[in-house]
Amino acid sequence: MKNISHFTIRTSDRRTFRRCLRKWDFQSSLRGNWQHIGTEQNINFWFGSAIHFSLEDYHGENKFGDPRKALWAYYQAFSADELPMGAEAHYELGMSMLSYYLTWYKRHNDVAGFETALVDPETHQLYDSHKVKKSDNLEYAVEQSFILPLKTWVSVDSNGHIHNTYFNVEDIPNNEALSNMSIVPICYHGTMDKIVCDKYGRYWILDYKTAKGADTNKLDTDDQISSYLWAFEKWFGIRPYGFIYLQLTKESVQEPKRLKNGELSVDKKQKTTYSLLKQEILNDYGSVNAAPDKIIQFLNYFASIESPEGDRFIRWDFVKRTPEQLESTEEHIMGELRHMLWKDLYCYPSPTRDCIWDCPCRDLCLALDRKDEVAIKEFMQNFEQRPRNEDGNLDPWRENIPWPEKLIAEGKCVPELDEILALDECMKIELESRASQEDNDEFKFMYSDEEE
Repeated sequence: MKNISHFTIRTSDRRTFRRCLRKWDFQSSLRGNWQHIGTEQNINFWFGSAIHFSLEDYHGENKFGDPRKALWAYYQAFSADELPMGAEAHYELGMSMLSYYLTWYKRHNDVAGFETALVDPETHQLYDSHKVKKSDNLEYAVEQSFILPLKTWVSVDSNGHIHNTYFNVEDIPNNEALSNMSIVPICYHGTMDKIVCDKYGRYWILDYKTAKGADTNKLDTDDQISSYLWAFEKWFGIRPYGFIYLQLTKESVQEPKRLKNGELSVDKKQKTTYSLLKQEILNDYGSVNAAPDKIIQFLNYFASIESPEGDRFIRWDFVKRTPEQLESTEEHIMGELRHMLWKDLYCYPSPTRDCIWDCPCRDLCLALDRKDEVAIKEFMQNFEQRPRNEDGNLDPWRENIPWPEKLIAEGKCVPELDEILALDECMKIELESRASQEDNDEFKFMYSDEEE
């Protein structure tokens, strides 16, 4: 057995534990600890990493100078056979989303004046970047990983299996090591996308989410917000002012539609924004008041569906928790941990309609219920166990990122932005052509039992 320095649980582990015990049993560091060999094949997770990396660089070292160039580099880090299905279309979508983000963020950040905080990685001390300049011993507070001891220990055998649990250090027997056992602590692990400070010197956690549509109903009870605010105070030694939940909708912003006669369309289904529509009205009529009534009413409609927090494409919400809520959060974490470590826990499945797209072990689940040993063995050949002593996210693709300094050393350079966007447009045309060709093909129904 490789030396295990600690076991970790994350907010995602807790969610999976409440969602489906069998899936949790397969993935959790405390149990099977399995991961798919090779590149992430869930397009939603792959795309989320793409946007996170692009904004991590842009609001951090900004080596690429533009998040769209960082997205280009992320895409280049994968070979053609490593890319998940749908990667090309999502790459084109990401370029569009980041283009609008640059405009949106500048406009919405004028009031708050958020700047990425600086942090000393050795002491975990934060610095207000409005007052302190970047130096060699400080780094931008992006992708900030934390590992908090939960004052819980387990005895582990040579195969990495957990035997006994101790919630007090005094309860750990001195003879455990003599029985071929190791004592391993359990920690809470997470990664904060970005820590920012506003113009008043207050620190906030900022988290990016990509989704089909913005969801604000869950913010008051979101367990990631609660656990990260709880962890922030313990890790950095200061109380954060709040949490910024920034949601990017997976849609491309479009220019306002026009009718065949050149007039602006008043179709409410079009994917545009108030500011873009207003600019077109000014271009056509010189002022808003000079436009026809129906155009003014249409502009007012877009004003009504936007707010200071954002629009249908990007919005951020500012969330706070009371000290009592954070105290309750710690109680919830410890309560769930006790359930996770229960010796007699039976991990049954909890199937839903989402299993087909959000569960990497769905085929294994079906094979287990069929007691099909051959299918189980075949499935497991595509999985491996993660290192249990990792101190952060392991992203193999980062080693293949064509950083500017790496390209310069090879006598190359990052393409200019117009070239990158041109490549993106070529990819879009190729995808559209491919789709048209597929539409013209004769439909064939294939049934697996009839295939040779």
